[in-house]
Amino acid sequence: MLRVMMVDDDLPMLSHLKNMLEWEKYGFVLCGEANGGKSAGRMADERKPDIVITDMSMPGMDGLELIDYFQKFHPRTKIIAVSGYSDVHYIRNSMRNGAVDYILKHELSPGLLLDVLGKASDKLVEERIATERSAQLQLQLERSRSMLKEDAIRRLVQEDPSDESVSVAALPELGIEFYSGGVTAVVVSWDGYMLLKERLERKDLDNLAQSFRDIAGNILADADKAYLSQTEESKFVLLFTLHTSSRLLWHTTIHEALRRIRTSVKRQLNLSVSCSVSVLCDSVADIPKAYSEAERALEERFYAGTDAVIWPESARKPKETEVPTVDVRLERELSLRLSRLDEEGVGEVLNDLFDQMIEAHAAYKSVQMACVELIHLANRSLKETGISEKEVFGDIGANPYETLLQFDTVRSLRDWMTEVYRDLLRALRSRQAPSTHSDLVRRTLEWIRRHHAEPITLQLAADEACVNSSYLSRVFKEETKLGFADYVTRFRVDQAKKMIREGETDLKEIVRITGFSSYNYFFTVFKKVTGITPLEYEKMPDRTET
Repeated sequence: MLRVMMVDDDLPMLSHLKNMLEWEKYGFVLCGEANGGKSAGRMADERKPDIVITDMSMPGMDGLELIDYFQKFHPRTKIIAVSGYSDVHYIRNSMRNGAVDYILKHELSPGLLLDVLGKASDKLVEERIATERSAQLQLQLERSRSMLKEDAIRRLVQEDPSDESVSVAALPELGIEFYSGGVTAVVVSWDGYMLLKERLERKDLDNLAQSFRDIAGNILADADKAYLSQTEESKFVLLFTLHTSSRLLWHTTIHEALRRIRTSVKRQLNLSVSCSVSVLCDSVADIPKAYSEAERALEERFYAGTDAVIWPESARKPKETEVPTVDVRLERELSLRLSRLDEEGVGEVLNDLFDQMIEAHAAYKSVQMACVELIHLANRSLKETGISEKEVFGDIGANPYETLLQFDTVRSLRDWMTEVYRDLLRALRSRQAPSTHSDLVRRTLEWIRRHHAEPITLQLAADEACVNSSYLSRVFKEETKLGFADYVTRFRVDQAKKMIREGETDLKEIVRITGFSSYNYFFTVFKKVTGITPLEYEKMPDRTET
C-alpha cells in the first residue's frame, strides 16, 4: 500500500480529510498527520510517505516552502496541494515546484480526492518503472563493459601482441591501464575440476564461476590496478601492475591478494584453487610469454598438492634423466606378484614406480601414461580370470581411463592406483580361493600362489600353517581333489601357459619364474599336464586353455 501523510494547521480540516475515504480499501494507508510545515518535515524524515496532501497557507513554513523541502530531501514523494481559495500565485508556484495537482477545499469530495490520489499513484508507478529500467540498462551496460574488459585481458595474455586484433592502445578506453613498474600474470585454476564437472550441472558451474569472479574481483579492487579474466572453464588470469619495481613490494602485494582470494573462495564456495605467478614483465608485449610459462609451471601442483601458490623461482623442471615407465620387466614382476596374491609385493612394486617418477619429477602426462599401462595390466588380469570390471573399478565399470583425469596431484593418483590393485587382489582371492574351502586350505592355496617360484614341499606348507603334514595332505586332497604336489605342479603349468599366451617372456625365463627345477623337467611336466610341449603350445594360433 502507498503511504499518505496529511498536513494542515486547520485541525477540523485534517479530521475531515482523514474520514473522507476508506483509505485501505483503495490501496492507501495513513502514516501521519502534521499541523504545520516544520513538523511535517520532521515526520516525513521518519515515516517516508509516498504521497503528501498539504494545505498551502500555513504559518511558519507554508506549503510552497514545504514542497521545496520535499524536493530537496524526499524527491520521490508526490505532493497534492490544497487551499481554501483560488490563489493564482499558490496554484502556479505549487505546480511549478513539483506538486502533481491542486485542490480547492470548497470543491473537495471523495471522488475528486480519489482522482488526484490516482494521478499521484500513476506518477509513482511510472517513476519506479523508469528507475528499474534505468537500473537494468545500467547493469547491462556494466556487464557488457565487464565482458569486453575480460575479453580484452584474455586476448592480451593468450594471443600474439603483434596481432592487429589485440589493440593495446584501446585498453585504456576499457579502464585497463598499467603502471611503469611492470605487469605480472597469475594463473588461477580450480583444484579437482573434473570431479566438479562430473558432480555439477552446467548452470551450477557457470554460477560457481561467477561467484569466484565476484569474490576475486572485490579483493582485486583493493590492489589498485589489478584485472581478472576467465580463460578456460576452470581457469582464470589475474593481472597485477605496480607503481614500483621493488621486488619485496611486488611479492607482498600479490601474496596477500592470493591469500585472501584462496581463503575466501574456500570459506564461501568450499572450493580449493592453485595459483601460478609469472615473472615481472617490463612490457605489455611480454605478457603472453609470461602467462604461457606460468601456465606450464602450474603443473607443479601435481607434486606440490592442491591449494598451492607456485612462484617463478620455486617451479621445478623435470630432471634430465630417463623417466621410469611400466616396461616389460615391471609388468612381469607385477604379474608375478598378482599371481601369488602377494599384496605386500604388489604394493612394493607400485610404490617403487611412483617413488622413481617423483624422484625424476616426471611430467604429469608421463605419470598418466604409466597409470594407463597399470590399468591395462589390471584389465588383462580381470579378463583372464573372468572377473567383472565393476568389482575393481566400481561404478565407472570398463572406463577407468576417464577417472585418471580426475586426479591433479601425484598423491591422489598414487592412492587411487594402490586402491585399484588392492581391489583387484581382493577379487582374485575371492575367485581363486572359493568360500567352500576351509580356512586351512584357503591359507595354504594363498601360500602356494605366493611361493610357487620357490622350492616348496608339503612339510614347508604344514609348518607355515602350524599343522601336521599328514593332516594337511588329507584335508587338502579332500577339498581340492588333488594331492599337494599335483596341485603345485598344475598351478605352475597354468602360470607358464599364462605367460606364453602373453608372449612377452621367453621360455627359459618362464621356467625360472614358475619354479621348475630345470628346462627339461619343465618340458616333461608341461606335456604330461597339457598333452603338448611348451613349444607346440606357443605356436598354436589360438592359445586358449588346453
